[in-house]
Amino acid sequence: MPKYRNSLNVDDDEKDPSITRRSFLALMGVGACILGAAQMAGASMLGYLYPNAMKVPPSVFSLGRPEEVLALEGKIYNVKQKVFIETLAGKVRVQTSVCTHLGCTVNMVETGYACPCHGSTYDRFGRNTGGPAPLPLVFFEVFKGASGDLLVDKSKTTLDWEEAWYTPVV
Repeated sequence: MPKYRNSLNVDDDEKDPSITRRSFLALMGVGACILGAAQMAGASMLGYLYPNAMKVPPSVFSLGRPEEVLALEGKIYNVKQKVFIETLAGKVRVQTSVCTHLGCTVNMVETGYACPCHGSTYDRFGRNTGGPAPLPLVFFEVFKGASGDLLVDKSKTTLDWEEAWYTPVV
């Protein structure tokens, strides 16, 4: 008579299988779980190999040669640096286009600037005239670099629109 019910093994000898079907399937399940956990750990470790540097534009950037910059009169928008570049009668100044409320890009309107996100408005000098923006738009320092190009330093700001003008010596 077999030792276990539903067992086909009727004789007791050394030829019995050393592993049963149930234990084989259990080992396969445990192996699949360990393999899956190892793959997830390996994938998360690969994230450490990729550099975590932010792609932020430098705080100092070039406007170009003074002759080229001053050749255009009026106000233009630099998309890459998010600034308005204004030239008038041989002088230049640079103003931010980032709203001081939540960082949206402001648009030029007839009365100055308007933020399309939350309705902040500024006059043509960047002073707050309405909306939730807590601070005015700042002007950045413009100077002539060693290469002769006009450079803008975003780390040096001013709120005085008259002081923000730079007259390059051509």
